[in-house]
Amino acid sequence: MCGCQNPPSSGDVRMFRNQQRGSVLLSGVLVVVLSAAPAASQQRGAPAAPPGPTAEQAMAALHSAQETAEELGVSLSCAVVDSRGDLIALARMDGARFYTTDVARGKARISALFGQPSGDMADFGSSPAFQSFNETLSGPLYPFQGALPIMRGDDVIGAMGCSGAASQVDEDAVRAALAVFGDSR
Repeated sequence: MCGCQNPPSSGDVRMFRNQQRGSVLLSGVLVVVLSAAPAASQQRGAPAAPPGPTAEQAMAALHSAQETAEELGVSLSCAVVDSRGDLIALARMDGARFYTTDVARGKARISALFGQPSGDMADFGSSPAFQSFNETLSGPLYPFQGALPIMRGDDVIGAMGCSGAASQVDEDAVRAALAVFGDSR
């Protein structure tokens, strides 16, 4: 045998042409759908940013927490996040250890996402459910005392966390700074 293929039958040719027409039709539908997508998204507008502390408020709160830390003789890192846990502002005082920035942010994130003080999450933090949840996020959550939610009425609009001293001192610095946000409890 020479290994040559038999010529296509007329049925094979018709099937090939139908597949070509189907591909062209599908391509045309995709072009129409994809070209309409930007117009539809423009009509709806960009998604609204979550309500949260402004950058100006966040910076003022960080300054307030630093003043409290200086009065207490400690060096802290503090972070302010919005209601989704996205960072708004972060500051590390001279003398604060390098890892305290990540811990402050992680405390603030858990407080914002769950709407409670980070220290109240300690029991949940050791659960397998929390470990799985924590692994899916783009940054760690730390269920240690030192962060408080920022409230506007009954809504959590963000959180602030500090790290670098004893947990109660971290939280005291946050509590002193929350006045910057007005309605926060």
